[in-house]
Amino acid sequence: MPRTYSGRTLTGQDIALTIDGNKILSVTPATLSDPPLIAPPLVDLQHNGALGHRYNNLHNEPDGLKRAAKLLRRHGVGRVLFTTTTCPFDFLLDTLKDFDRQLKSDPDLARLYVGHFNEGIYISSEKGWGGAHDLSHIRNPSWDQWQQIRDASGNRTRIFNIDPTMDNAIATIEQATRRGLRVALGHCNPDAETVKRAADAGATLVTHFGNGIPAQIHRHNNPLWSYLADDRLILTLIADGHHLPADVLRTAFATKGNTGAYITSDASPFSGLPPGEYDNRAIVTPDGACRQKSQPELLAGAWFQLDRGVERLCQLGWTLPDAWRQASTIPASVLNIDLPDLVPGAPADFVLARFANDRLTLEQVVDQGVELLASPITPLDAL
Repeated sequence: MPRTYSGRTLTGQDIALTIDGNKILSVTPATLSDPPLIAPPLVDLQHNGALGHRYNNLHNEPDGLKRAAKLLRRHGVGRVLFTTTTCPFDFLLDTLKDFDRQLKSDPDLARLYVGHFNEGIYISSEKGWGGAHDLSHIRNPSWDQWQQIRDASGNRTRIFNIDPTMDNAIATIEQATRRGLRVALGHCNPDAETVKRAADAGATLVTHFGNGIPAQIHRHNNPLWSYLADDRLILTLIADGHHLPADVLRTAFATKGNTGAYITSDASPFSGLPPGEYDNRAIVTPDGACRQKSQPELLAGAWFQLDRGVERLCQLGWTLPDAWRQASTIPASVLNIDLPDLVPGAPADFVLARFANDRLTLEQVVDQGVELLASPITPLDAL
């Protein structure tokens, strides 16, 4: 039975969209008085797990991808990079092989999980720069190692994070970028000249700018200034209201422009869980912070999904369409990820959202023609 949805697109057109099965049947102009936004799904390029499941441990948690997928989709996320943090090298290869196996056997999961982001292993061991990572498994990079990781993932690895001060780092960046991989700088403390050399070698991204660093750093001699100054580097930003103050977000976008930065969730394995203490490692608070139990002033990744980032930008004065782009079409363009268009014949994948009274509400999420929400939800709602 065909169903019709009405809304205003990212480009400002009021439309009535009719779907039949899992496809869009027709799109016609409409005259609407107070329409919700109707937009393509969100794109999260750094997601570490959810509901107690760690992607690092995927080969020991066979239902982890499916459980996380349900949470992601309910919050409007339709494309995501499965992200791994620092762990033993062979353990990483095992989980990536299982990741590849699951996606090969489940096209629905493969539609959501469009690739792998290797955040860990090649980060700084300098105190404070490793964040919540286990620094005992850090190693110097080589293209041979990166190829092993890429092969284990079934060529699904899309981004490698690296400390460019490591031995052989610049050569590995050059080899990776020649083969079409994206390289990010993060969890590291390079000087200005090393940041330049890394960008010259092909690095183009900065992993969660302003986070994964010590609480106190030198006011001038730190990599944040170099990341901001180099137009070749695109910033990723965690806009959950806990990781970055409002003025840091404003400054990052003012410096880089809308296409030089995008938002990501950095959702931790504890994301979506009720407030409480978990694994004697993390504390989830009622306001959606995920803190390290041993050092509560430090965060242990994020609790929110990416819709919270959209809400936060709107709270800072962005229009909903502009905020949505920073979490959807702009990160998609970074990795040439296809998003469904709102045109006849396209997959019926879209979100109806509204920002009012300082809150984002997802009124409905439609995935392959299926409505995922029994009632509207906000970013603070889990399952």
